[in-house]
Amino acid sequence: MPARAPPRRLPRLLLHRLLSLHLLLLSLRARSLRAEPGQGAQTWARFERPPSPEVAGFLHDTFPDGFLWAVGSAAYQTEGGWRQHGKGASIWDTYTHHPPATSGHSAIAVAPSGAPPPPLPSTGDVASDSYNNVYRDTEALRELGVTHYRFSISWARVLPNGTAGTPNREGLRYYRRLLERLRELGVQPVVTLYHWDLPQRLQDAYGGWANRALADHFRDYAELCFRHFGGQVKYWITIDNPYVVAWHGYATGRLAPGVRGSSRLGYLVAHNLLLVTIRLDGVDVIGYTAWSLMDGFEWHRGYSIRRGLFYVDFLSQDKALLPKSSALFYQKLIENNGFPPLPENQPLEGTFPCGFAWGVADNYIQVDTTLSQFTDPNIYLWDVHHSKRLIKVDGVVGKKRKPYCVDFSAIRPQIALLREVHVTHFRFSLDWALILPLGNQTQVNRTVLHFYRCVISELVRANITPVVALWQPASLHQGLPHALAKHGAWENPHTVLAFADYANLCFKELGHWVKFWITINEPNTRNMTYRAGHHLLKAHALAWHLYDEKFRAAQKGKISIALQADWIEPACSFSQKDREVAERVLEFDIGWLAEPIFGSGDYPRVMRDWLNQKNNFLLPYFTEDEEKLIRGSFDFLALSHYTTILVDWEKEDPIKYNDYLEVQEMTDITWLNSPSQVAVVPWGLRKVLSWMRFKYGDLPMYVTANGIDDDPHDEQDALRTYYVENYVNEALKAYVLDGINLRGYFAYSLSDRSAPKFGFYRYAANQFEPKPSMRHYRKIVDNSGFLGSEPKGRFCPEEYTVCTECSFFHTRKSLLVFISFLAFAFIISLSLIFYYSKKGRRSYK
Repeated sequence: MPARAPPRRLPRLLLHRLLSLHLLLLSLRARSLRAEPGQGAQTWARFERPPSPEVAGFLHDTFPDGFLWAVGSAAYQTEGGWRQHGKGASIWDTYTHHPPATSGHSAIAVAPSGAPPPPLPSTGDVASDSYNNVYRDTEALRELGVTHYRFSISWARVLPNGTAGTPNREGLRYYRRLLERLRELGVQPVVTLYHWDLPQRLQDAYGGWANRALADHFRDYAELCFRHFGGQVKYWITIDNPYVVAWHGYATGRLAPGVRGSSRLGYLVAHNLLLVTIRLDGVDVIGYTAWSLMDGFEWHRGYSIRRGLFYVDFLSQDKALLPKSSALFYQKLIENNGFPPLPENQPLEGTFPCGFAWGVADNYIQVDTTLSQFTDPNIYLWDVHHSKRLIKVDGVVGKKRKPYCVDFSAIRPQIALLREVHVTHFRFSLDWALILPLGNQTQVNRTVLHFYRCVISELVRANITPVVALWQPASLHQGLPHALAKHGAWENPHTVLAFADYANLCFKELGHWVKFWITINEPNTRNMTYRAGHHLLKAHALAWHLYDEKFRAAQKGKISIALQADWIEPACSFSQKDREVAERVLEFDIGWLAEPIFGSGDYPRVMRDWLNQKNNFLLPYFTEDEEKLIRGSFDFLALSHYTTILVDWEKEDPIKYNDYLEVQEMTDITWLNSPSQVAVVPWGLRKVLSWMRFKYGDLPMYVTANGIDDDPHDEQDALRTYYVENYVNEALKAYVLDGINLRGYFAYSLSDRSAPKFGFYRYAANQFEPKPSMRHYRKIVDNSGFLGSEPKGRFCPEEYTVCTECSFFHTRKSLLVFISFLAFAFIISLSLIFYYSKKGRRSYK
């Protein structure tokens, strides 16, 4: 499994919203908590260990009926109209018109394109101009489909001086108009009385919230609102975020009114705000409010950030609202009332067909050619009295015997592990550099070749089908013989011919037992030049045609290439640009080598067009002969799949941005991750299988590697158990629901000895210990899937690997029985003749 760069995280704001919704859903589904004194320690003990993958994963469920889906806004951030129709000044009007030198709020808004527009006044004088656009704002609510709308009343708009007296009728009329429009749409208002915009007259006269007298003025203001709007408003909020008002308004001075007082003043203000809340509060609001409806003035940040679901062009006259992708997501969320458990998210009960290939994969097997002591022809004497060692007797040599596979002591234990898992197939790669150290047949390591032959033949004897890869990229010389690596590796066309020569040797020496060949396993397209990829395709095709023309008739095997195929998902499903980026990355990652073999015979059109657009003309063109050679050089489609990656088109993190493909990789914070930060996304396997069929047709497919690293200190092996369970279930969905012609699944890998942290067996001090995930996978293999609570009768006749030596006798059983009978009769007749003839001679004597 090749290493990937750590992916970038999703933008904090979107993650915060999604995570808040998820936590809220969990809390609503939880039971009421009742406990006796002292039982709290037991509760906290549950958090000493990390949650199980099932609990930590994303919860698909819906909110209860009647749940409040809302979106919010604040008066000063969106209304504008600061001097229209008799509105009084607020502390934020003063703060932005005469900002303190240390306030640091920005005057620049960032446009979606990333280019800074002309400077905007860093005030809320106009903002989103909601005061003059009631219909526009409420149409946005209708488009979202919310049930409630949270907005705040500007104290200075209805009471310009802040004190009880003659209210501003135009201000009251604006809020009545807004409430009437909400009633027409069936949207319930949730009204905040105070969202940080205190009338400036109260700040000047009393020192703001530091004076307890404001509690009385706030009560008068609240009674005015209740009297005029109470018939239409059932949900009231007294004060929004009193901590910010008290601490940053009166202690740090970061927000209006900008008082840089002592911490004591901050606590005093907080005390006065609590007095107000105690007198007026008593409303229980249950629901979720997305903040905010539209872009607006973001307090001390001015227009430097955008937090709205709808985009506002602050430089335009009409201030039109354009829905962002977050608005579309929230709209869908409201429509579904949460995250309903869709069929594709639910486990599927069912089984794979008889003959399905259940396997385990290892990149390489440990080549241990140490022979047994019984193969040594030398004679030794045991020096019992002195050195206690064996002393070789010179000049005396015993008879050499033919080597046998049992002489390799390392083979049987590995076969025993595979038999314990109950798999039917085992995939591994040969080491080209070990077999041919010089890269050609002038020097063949017959000992290593004999070791591989023994491994493969012993697998067949154990009724386990070997799936053998000729070459796989490795860290040392790319897994190539040193002589080839130092002369350009796959950049050199000579490597293509050397590979064909090497493949010919392997087919001749090992093909007698091997029925599944992989020419090249998991070539890493992200670290490969276009020239090297071109040669690699030709090498694969030459090996395929060599087997097809020279060995297939006698050996009756199958051969193909195995590609790494991690799924690429657009970060925003509503974004056409994200979808285009995802398709582009898929074509560069998978289509680069797949399209010439399984598809058109040429490189993907998306790939070639993109490179031409970049003025990169290094991607070779196939000649007519090369296209005929490569296209169709397969017997099945094999792929390795490990994870899913999100991609975005926007450049947000220059360090992790791929300028060449113009793509930003990231991950979802709600996804499970392995210790090496590989995301666990089971549905990605199903999607990549469907994509493969869509691109290349209904081909027989094998998942030849699928696995995850684990925490070596986790005795329960919970993550890998969860991974195997859910990925195999997604493979079952692909087979049953999508009709994918899936023929086999191989888990990666067998033991930690060959792939540390990825194995089904722990390895230490030459001992193998099965992990819980091995037993779980074995149960899946035994059931050939997921039988459910009431398993139906299932019978598959036991299959055995074909023995080619036995095929002659197996197909001529009747003839052989007849010949055996004749031979037996002939031997009995000769015996009788000999017996009676001898007896007769004795009687004449």
